[in-house]
Amino acid sequence: MRILALISTGHALSNFYVLCLPALLPFFREDFKVSFTYLGVILTTRAVTTGLLQVPVGFLVDKFGGKKVLIVGLFMLAGSFSALAAIPDFFWSIPLMVLFGMGLASMRPCNYTILNASIHPNWVGRAFGINMFTAHAARAVAPPMIVSIAVIWDWRIAVLTAGALGFAVTLALTTQWRIVRDDSVQPKKTHDLSFFQEIRHLASASLLMFFIFFIFNALTTHGVHSFTVAALAELRNTPLTVASGVLTAFLVTGALGVLLGGFIVDKWQNHGAIAIAVLVGSGTLFVVVGALPMPMVMIIILMSIAGLLQGVLRPARDMLMRAVIPRESFGKAIGIVATGAAVGGATAPLIFGWILDYGDPSWLFYVLAANLVILIGCVLVPKKPISLA
Repeated sequence: MRILALISTGHALSNFYVLCLPALLPFFREDFKVSFTYLGVILTTRAVTTGLLQVPVGFLVDKFGGKKVLIVGLFMLAGSFSALAAIPDFFWSIPLMVLFGMGLASMRPCNYTILNASIHPNWVGRAFGINMFTAHAARAVAPPMIVSIAVIWDWRIAVLTAGALGFAVTLALTTQWRIVRDDSVQPKKTHDLSFFQEIRHLASASLLMFFIFFIFNALTTHGVHSFTVAALAELRNTPLTVASGVLTAFLVTGALGVLLGGFIVDKWQNHGAIAIAVLVGSGTLFVVVGALPMPMVMIIILMSIAGLLQGVLRPARDMLMRAVIPRESFGKAIGIVATGAAVGGATAPLIFGWILDYGDPSWLFYVLAANLVILIGCVLVPKKPISLA
């Protein structure tokens, strides 16, 4: 529990910062007198940097250990975010977002590697679920906290407050690091493979399926988070405040779902069947919401159930990956599939934005369901454990 608390706190901190950034954009716009297009460059720079560095960071994790890389990443996050308080104009934020993206790239490879090495196999599903739940909780807390401080005092004070919180949490984590086990210090099989040789061995059909899975999973997640409010407003003439309530319900039940899913995957070992069941269920609900007129209360209920099912999917997905990825290359493999998530996240605004601009809003829900059909195919494809020999 202490190990899980440490890693989950670091994961929560990174997600807290990620959701603080969009909440600060209106303050940046007013202070620096720039367009929303320029403000979008901030988020794009962060996302592109993180996506490009997932694989290199995975190699660093497997070579030097998740503990060292994670602590450096957390300091980079806190430092680059804090430095935003001192920028004289908008353009100084760009190099800081590069540093921020570098720090963020360490989170997923480090978290998975440390949990995989430190948690007993009988508990690892619950550990994945609790770790993701804390990240969801931090995302929910970030916008109201940062905006409240910015409104009461100033956005620069809000940034410094969040930065100080990050430094305090990171320093506290370093004092407890001795209890965390790390695969980098365990005896490993030596394969004498170069960087590119190991990439070729890892880039098997099994890992390719997870790479594709992460692309379409991210497409679904970003599609729901970014465009369901606008789609419901267009499709049902739903007031924005009510449509936002639908998204809030989806996010809350999604957080509960990852917690529940962690317990489910530890109790039932057929993780593929669990994944397929929740994908079929949530895909069906998306189609129903898009196709059938219904009271808003019913939409909230159906989307809440869909959020719960999507939450359960994540621990099941992680356990499926754990079954085929070699332990000594866990960081690299997670870096590879996480790049797929970056691709999906970058593509989602283009696809779903085009649908809302030029198509029927109901098609947003049909495309979400189609993504889940592709995920079912990825789960059904037989996979073999990856060997570096």
